[in-house]
Amino acid sequence: MEGLLKKHKRQQAFDDAWNAIPPYPGLSVPKKAYREVTQLQGKPMRNLVRWISAVLASASRNLDSSQYHNYKSPLKCVSALVDLSLVAQYRSNTPDILVYMERYLQIFHRTKDIFLEYRTSKARRAEPNCQDRDLRELRANQPANKARHNTAAKRRRLVDQERLERANEQAHLIWRENDFNFIKMHYLSHFASCVGHFGSISMYSTEIGELAHEKQIKDGYRRSNKNQAARQILSQYGH
Repeated sequence: MEGLLKKHKRQQAFDDAWNAIPPYPGLSVPKKAYREVTQLQGKPMRNLVRWISAVLASASRNLDSSQYHNYKSPLKCVSALVDLSLVAQYRSNTPDILVYMERYLQIFHRTKDIFLEYRTSKARRAEPNCQDRDLRELRANQPANKARHNTAAKRRRLVDQERLERANEQAHLIWRENDFNFIKMHYLSHFASCVGHFGSISMYSTEIGELAHEKQIKDGYRRSNKNQAARQILSQYGH
């Protein structure tokens, strides 16, 4: 999503909408602009899920006709993922809710390819860049006899056409190498079946264990002298 906002120069509009979220009972409003946040987890992440669709929709206002299509599919994809997340947090579930969960997941998978071009790592971008550089050098070394007989306007058109072809070829190579093949994406397909077999997903939240680790282990380690810290941590709670 950040790549999409950057490409279409809507980052400032997104930050403005992010900072304009009004206070509401049970909702913690963000204290920083989105681009100033380095990491989101726990309660801030749950709050993010509740307003991210509205913020993205607000950031996509006043678009021209060419940009509107670029934001229609991303909005649908993000909304489906948000709906899936919110439904998965229900404390009680019915067969109809599980059907909704599966439906949101299907919509997400149908529309997520709009974000493929923004999943390019530096390593994956290096190969298309190298191929593009070799292609430029090859064309630059070709004899220019044919180009001498062309007018200046035609030469400019040929240069623009060549640049567009290289850009399309580079985008195709990047698109071909990108994917959503990672474990967290696969976990989504098991949400509905796990709820049907074991009950609400919220019962298996790791937040309590993470909070206990912060208070019991990290704080105890900071108070130790870092020499045989495990014994010191245990002795602190033993007393």
